[in-house]
Amino acid sequence: MVYDYEYFIKEVEKLTQIDLSAYKQNQMKRRIDTLIAKHSIKGYDQYVQAIRVDSKLFEEFVNYITINVSEFYRNIDQWKYLDEQVIPELIQKFGKNLKIWSAACSTGDEPYSLAMAFSKHVPLSNIKILATDIDKQVIQHAQVGLYNAKSIAGVPEDMKKKYFT
Repeated sequence: MVYDYEYFIKEVEKLTQIDLSAYKQNQMKRRIDTLIAKHSIKGYDQYVQAIRVDSKLFEEFVNYITINVSEFYRNIDQWKYLDEQVIPELIQKFGKNLKIWSAACSTGDEPYSLAMAFSKHVPLSNIKILATDIDKQVIQHAQVGLYNAKSIAGVPEDMKKKYFT
């Protein structure tokens, strides 16, 4: 059997739940080929086998192919809609003890933004947010919770004063 890129993306999806077919093939192939060459591995089939058994190689692969885009209060109109429509509806339907999952949270900008947005409606102690990401490096950054001025540029001024030092 010829192990080609199509085989590779199917196997990667089984391992990671990441569908690489959604990305531009030439660009993704270049990225993966770079990793394969870096480790002197011969072909996609051997690389799949290697990331299956070597956790460091697997983590390097995931970190390299995932695109970590995160920004506080990105798309302000959506946050306004969330504040005015969605959050009040959620509180009305489920009460004031809310559990929220922020999947693919990257460096944590969105879950922290969610906490700030929900805190306008309920006390922080009533808000439970589970923030997850497949990339362990960005999760570590999110856990530290340190952001520069550029990162928080989109945060409303009242929230900056209340939640950032």
